[in-house]
Amino acid sequence: MAAPAAAQTRATIVVAADGTGDHTTVQAAVDAVPSGNARPVTILVRKGTYKQQVVIPADKPHISLVGDTRDPREVVLTFGVSAATPKPDGSGTYGTSGSASYVISAPDFTARNLTFENSYDEAAGGPSQAVAVRTTGDRQVYENVRFIGNQDTLYANTPSATTTARQYFRDCHVEGDVDFIFGRATAVFDNCVIKALNRGSADNNGYVTAASTELSNPYGFLIYRSHLTSNAPARTYHLGRPWPAGGSATARGQVLVRESWLGQQVKDAPWTDMSGLNWRDARLSEYRNHGPGATVTDDRPQLTQEQAAAFTPERYLAGTDGWNPVRRHHPSPGYGLGREVLPRHDGWAAATTGTTGGSAARPENVHVVSTRAQLRAALGHPADNTPKIIYVKGAIDADTDDSGAPLTCADYAVNGYSLPAYLAAYDPAVWGRTSVPSGPLEDARRASYNKMAEHVTVTIGSNVTLVGTGRDAALKSFGLRISNADNVIVRNLTITDTSDCFPQWDPTDGADGNWNASFDNVEVSGSTHVWLDHNTLNDGDDPDSGQPLYFGRPYQVHDGLLDVVRGADLVTMSWNHLSGHDKVTLIGNTDNPTRYAEADKLKVTLHHNFFEGLGQRTPRVRFGQVHVYNNYYTGSATHGYNIGVGVGSKVYAESNAFDGIAAAKVLSVFGGTAITAKDNLVDGAPADLVAAYNAANGTALGTDAGWTPTLVTRVHPAKALKAFVPAGAGAGRLR
Repeated sequence: MAAPAAAQTRATIVVAADGTGDHTTVQAAVDAVPSGNARPVTILVRKGTYKQQVVIPADKPHISLVGDTRDPREVVLTFGVSAATPKPDGSGTYGTSGSASYVISAPDFTARNLTFENSYDEAAGGPSQAVAVRTTGDRQVYENVRFIGNQDTLYANTPSATTTARQYFRDCHVEGDVDFIFGRATAVFDNCVIKALNRGSADNNGYVTAASTELSNPYGFLIYRSHLTSNAPARTYHLGRPWPAGGSATARGQVLVRESWLGQQVKDAPWTDMSGLNWRDARLSEYRNHGPGATVTDDRPQLTQEQAAAFTPERYLAGTDGWNPVRRHHPSPGYGLGREVLPRHDGWAAATTGTTGGSAARPENVHVVSTRAQLRAALGHPADNTPKIIYVKGAIDADTDDSGAPLTCADYAVNGYSLPAYLAAYDPAVWGRTSVPSGPLEDARRASYNKMAEHVTVTIGSNVTLVGTGRDAALKSFGLRISNADNVIVRNLTITDTSDCFPQWDPTDGADGNWNASFDNVEVSGSTHVWLDHNTLNDGDDPDSGQPLYFGRPYQVHDGLLDVVRGADLVTMSWNHLSGHDKVTLIGNTDNPTRYAEADKLKVTLHHNFFEGLGQRTPRVRFGQVHVYNNYYTGSATHGYNIGVGVGSKVYAESNAFDGIAAAKVLSVFGGTAITAKDNLVDGAPADLVAAYNAANGTALGTDAGWTPTLVTRVHPAKALKAFVPAGAGAGRLR
């Protein structure tokens, strides 16, 4: 149906599949814009999926194609053919360029809040080029837009080899596998998520870029402050290869990946040859990247700081007309608590690239959860390191099934395990005290523990912010694991009663034996750049002090509150409230420096935490350069010590306040040799903690840890801590 005449002159043309707009297809709306258009026209596309090949020609500038919601998933512009797909008219196959769902040649074009997709099914039809968008227009802007495909998803191109076209992609999401960002254009990807899909290979899953930049053009592709994510195995993706488009003898692809987060998928030698063109003859480089896939080697050319000054988004896009669409520091959609990042200099987690968590999450990766099933679904697989923000609303109990019904210890027990049977089998009067339990009941206990662990443990992957919303956000009975991840934030949560239904009896542990539980409320293991802030951690209504004695020893169902272990590094713990527990924070879990290569790791900052009524390990340190400052401690009937000076530890403790704790009981030594301790107060009076310990124990603990912290927020006088740390620490303090 022809467009109404009135629609052709409007500044806004509405597309709605249900017929409530001016047109039912995007192409009809484009056709309604006159050739040579000289004024801004918005084509507003309402929610829905629109399957059609669309061409926006070069003679229709000044078009904005906009989804009518902020969630780009709700407006999907798609088609589904590949280069190898036969054309309906029998004239041959579509070819790479012809497979494009959208061809956008118009200059001064803008797209916002929608998805471009090529829905060709690789699994059914076999691998083939299948373009979602082919761009050739100059001064194009794509903001909060998703580009979805497999091979050759986004063809960022120019009208010819002798012309240039500049395209700016801001807050975008591009995904694919082989050469999925390719072409001759000058294109800047600013704060984008670039997701490399797993093709199932153990050694080569694909290539992110295939630039065909002409030698006459200094600027090809810039990937800037973005996240290159994937669920593919480690070291199976190339950052790119240079493409001599059309056999061009003067194409020398230019790609710079700078100040971006690189996932585990990136190969150690990430650039490779293509079509006879050696990658070293192209212009492929990096600058100040971070994440598990970032490193510096001879196979990874790096710009110098002076060179990098000429390769900014503004320089790429300026051209001869000074075009500058670059946006800086604007709130992303859904801006709020989840978008906050660790301030500069705020402890070890601020080192190198800092900690930003999921702050770059696209709207579709921002979740609000109020059940265990929703939380697990939002976290997804830990290997999928797409930036995510997860808001926890209300209290969520891990001891519930998918319908929300409560679970008890009996629901986890398998293979005939019961506590009475276990006690009868391993009573020291029966089993003895010289060996740990073994046999069918111990096997049943271990299997029951494994079943419980699978149910209550949640693992947080890279680029995640997990944050409570409101004052009552809580995770009960969960074991939070931040394992082999980078760039994680956990804030404003009460994390309580992570209890083990199946602790193990070990008669060889100490003189009288001990019960040992295996769950920590939070465990940071093998991870880097982690910020734990304004959380409350305790045993809730189920403290170990309320448990019975078995074999004359306390039946302990809780392990650590917050441990940092197995080579974890660059962690800041700030403004947390930890209370009512025995073993609190272990930093480093072995005296062997080579087992987890921890000798130069375990760098942790603890500041403005409220350690209330705890037993020990606040913290207990091995190896790490650990800065403990401005924390407030209170004693308890079960207090053993506060700071444990372990093997190789380098603790710097300053301006902390201890109330109800003897100066000689603040420190304990577990193979360490020195600690710097200054400006600390005990019961309001200055105290030399090292001297007090040495006098009480007849030792010679040294007073110089050998380093001075530099990543520090303001250090408050210790005398002020009692007034404001308890009032400000813990969950519910952030809005």
